[in-house]
Amino acid sequence: MKIDYRRIAFFIGAAIISAWCGWKGQPLIHLSSDARSMITDVFAILAGFLMTVLTLVMEPKADARVWRETAAKRSNFVNRIVRYKWLFMLYLIVLGLVFAGNLLSDSKDASLDATLVWVERVYLSLATLAFIVSLTLPNRLMQLQVDRYDEVVRDQKKPE
Repeated sequence: MKIDYRRIAFFIGAAIISAWCGWKGQPLIHLSSDARSMITDVFAILAGFLMTVLTLVMEPKADARVWRETAAKRSNFVNRIVRYKWLFMLYLIVLGLVFAGNLLSDSKDASLDATLVWVERVYLSLATLAFIVSLTLPNRLMQLQVDRYDEVVRDQKKPE
Protein backbone atom coordinates (compact mmCIF):
# COMPACT_ATOMS: atom_id res chain seq x y z
CA MET A 1 0.00 0.00 0.00
CA LYS A 2 1.36 3.35 -1.05
CA ILE A 3 1.05 6.23 1.46
CA ASP A 4 -0.10 9.55 0.02
CA TYR A 5 1.79 12.07 2.17
CA ARG A 6 0.22 15.01 0.37
CA ARG A 7 -3.25 13.85 1.34
CA ILE A 8 -2.14 13.29 4.95
CA ALA A 9 -0.55 16.77 5.13
CA PHE A 10 -3.71 18.31 3.67
CA PHE A 11 -5.89 16.57 6.25
CA ILE A 12 -3.63 17.57 9.17
CA GLY A 13 -3.58 21.19 7.96
CA ALA A 14 -7.36 21.18 7.54
CA ALA A 15 -7.79 19.70 11.03
CA ILE A 16 -5.58 22.40 12.58
CA ILE A 17 -7.45 25.20 10.81
CA SER A 18 -10.77 23.60 11.78
CA ALA A 19 -9.83 23.34 15.45
CA TRP A 20 -8.79 27.01 15.48
CA CYS A 21 -12.06 28.03 13.78
CA GLY A 22 -14.10 25.99 16.25
CA TRP A 23 -12.32 27.53 19.22
CA LYS A 24 -12.39 31.13 18.01
CA GLY A 25 -15.77 30.99 16.27
CA GLN A 26 -17.76 29.44 19.10
CA PRO A 27 -18.77 32.79 20.66
CA LEU A 28 -20.11 33.91 17.27
CA ILE A 29 -22.12 30.71 16.77
CA HIS A 30 -23.40 30.84 20.34
CA LEU A 31 -25.05 34.21 19.72
CA SER A 32 -26.53 33.45 16.29
CA SER A 33 -29.36 31.02 15.67
CA ASP A 34 -29.23 32.07 12.01
CA ALA A 35 -25.66 30.74 11.73
CA ARG A 36 -26.73 27.40 13.22
CA SER A 37 -29.64 27.27 10.81
CA MET A 38 -27.33 28.00 7.88
CA ILE A 39 -24.94 25.23 8.93
CA THR A 40 -27.87 22.82 9.09
CA ASP A 41 -29.12 23.84 5.65
CA VAL A 42 -25.68 23.67 4.02
CA PHE A 43 -24.79 20.26 5.40
CA ALA A 44 -28.18 18.77 4.64
CA ILE A 45 -27.74 19.92 1.04
CA LEU A 46 -24.14 18.65 0.90
CA ALA A 47 -25.19 15.24 2.24
CA GLY A 48 -27.93 14.95 -0.36
CA PHE A 49 -25.60 16.12 -3.13
CA LEU A 50 -22.91 13.63 -2.11
CA MET A 51 -25.37 10.73 -2.11
CA THR A 52 -26.71 11.77 -5.53
CA VAL A 53 -23.23 12.01 -7.00
CA LEU A 54 -22.22 8.66 -5.53
CA THR A 55 -25.31 7.03 -6.95
CA LEU A 56 -24.70 8.41 -10.44
CA VAL A 57 -20.92 8.39 -10.73
CA MET A 58 -19.65 5.58 -8.56
CA GLU A 59 -21.30 2.66 -10.30
CA PRO A 60 -18.63 0.02 -10.87
CA LYS A 61 -17.89 -0.82 -14.47
CA ALA A 62 -16.71 -4.32 -15.20
CA ASP A 63 -16.22 -3.85 -18.91
CA ALA A 64 -12.52 -4.62 -19.00
CA ARG A 65 -11.59 -7.40 -21.38
CA VAL A 66 -9.28 -9.05 -18.86
CA TRP A 67 -10.61 -9.90 -15.38
CA ARG A 68 -7.26 -9.03 -13.78
CA GLU A 69 -7.62 -5.46 -14.98
CA THR A 70 -11.01 -5.16 -13.30
CA ALA A 71 -9.67 -6.77 -10.11
CA ALA A 72 -6.76 -4.33 -10.01
CA LYS A 73 -9.13 -1.35 -10.22
CA ARG A 74 -11.28 -2.70 -7.38
CA SER A 75 -9.02 -1.50 -4.55
CA ASN A 76 -8.98 2.08 -5.89
CA PHE A 77 -12.75 1.95 -6.25
CA VAL A 78 -13.24 0.64 -2.71
CA ASN A 79 -10.84 3.23 -1.24
CA ARG A 80 -12.68 6.04 -3.00
CA ILE A 81 -16.07 4.80 -1.78
CA VAL A 82 -14.77 4.50 1.79
CA ARG A 83 -13.49 8.11 1.74
CA TYR A 84 -16.85 9.37 0.49
CA LYS A 85 -18.63 7.29 3.12
CA TRP A 86 -16.56 8.95 5.87
CA LEU A 87 -17.27 12.38 4.42
CA PHE A 88 -20.99 11.60 4.42
CA MET A 89 -20.73 10.40 8.03
CA LEU A 90 -18.95 13.67 8.91
CA TYR A 91 -21.87 15.62 7.40
CA LEU A 92 -24.32 13.61 9.50
CA ILE A 93 -22.26 14.07 12.68
CA VAL A 94 -22.24 17.84 12.11
CA LEU A 95 -26.01 17.82 11.67
CA GLY A 96 -26.47 15.73 14.81
CA LEU A 97 -24.24 18.00 16.89
CA VAL A 98 -26.02 21.12 15.64
CA PHE A 99 -29.30 19.50 16.66
CA ALA A 100 -27.87 18.68 20.10
CA GLY A 101 -26.58 22.25 20.39
CA ASN A 102 -30.03 23.62 19.57
CA LEU A 103 -31.59 21.43 22.23
CA LEU A 104 -28.99 22.47 24.81
CA SER A 105 -29.37 26.17 23.97
CA ASP A 106 -33.12 25.94 24.59
CA SER A 107 -32.55 24.28 27.96
CA LYS A 108 -33.07 26.37 31.07
CA ASP A 109 -30.57 24.26 33.04
CA ALA A 110 -27.51 26.45 33.75
CA SER A 111 -25.38 23.38 34.49
CA LEU A 112 -25.47 22.53 30.75
CA ASP A 113 -23.86 25.82 29.67
CA ALA A 114 -20.32 24.39 29.65
CA THR A 115 -21.54 21.37 27.70
CA LEU A 116 -23.18 23.65 25.16
CA VAL A 117 -19.93 25.60 24.67
CA TRP A 118 -18.03 22.38 23.93
CA VAL A 119 -20.73 21.01 21.65
CA GLU A 120 -20.61 24.27 19.68
CA ARG A 121 -16.80 24.14 19.45
CA VAL A 122 -16.87 20.56 18.25
CA TYR A 123 -19.59 21.01 15.63
CA LEU A 124 -18.05 24.22 14.33
CA SER A 125 -14.65 22.50 14.08
CA LEU A 126 -16.13 19.48 12.30
CA ALA A 127 -18.23 21.69 10.02
CA THR A 128 -15.11 23.60 9.01
CA LEU A 129 -13.21 20.36 8.43
CA ALA A 130 -16.03 18.91 6.35
CA PHE A 131 -16.27 22.11 4.32
CA ILE A 132 -12.52 22.19 3.62
CA VAL A 133 -12.48 18.52 2.62
CA SER A 134 -15.56 19.09 0.44
CA LEU A 135 -13.70 21.75 -1.52
CA THR A 136 -11.67 18.94 -3.11
CA LEU A 137 -14.78 17.03 -4.24
CA PRO A 138 -15.40 18.76 -7.59
CA ASN A 139 -11.81 18.16 -8.69
CA ARG A 140 -11.92 14.50 -7.63
CA LEU A 141 -15.22 13.89 -9.38
CA MET A 142 -13.99 15.64 -12.51
CA GLN A 143 -10.82 13.52 -12.48
CA LEU A 144 -12.91 10.38 -12.11
CA GLN A 145 -14.97 11.29 -15.17
CA VAL A 146 -11.85 12.19 -17.19
CA ASP A 147 -10.30 8.84 -16.26
CA ARG A 148 -13.45 7.05 -17.40
CA TYR A 149 -13.42 8.95 -20.67
CA ASP A 150 -9.73 8.11 -21.20
CA GLU A 151 -10.52 4.46 -20.53
CA VAL A 152 -13.24 4.47 -23.18
CA VAL A 153 -10.86 6.02 -25.69
CA ARG A 154 -8.17 3.47 -24.78
CA ASP A 155 -10.64 0.60 -25.23
CA GLN A 156 -11.69 1.91 -28.64
CA LYS A 157 -8.05 2.10 -29.75
CA LYS A 158 -7.38 -1.54 -28.89
CA PRO A 159 -7.37 -3.80 -31.93
CA GLU A 160 -10.06 -6.48 -31.90
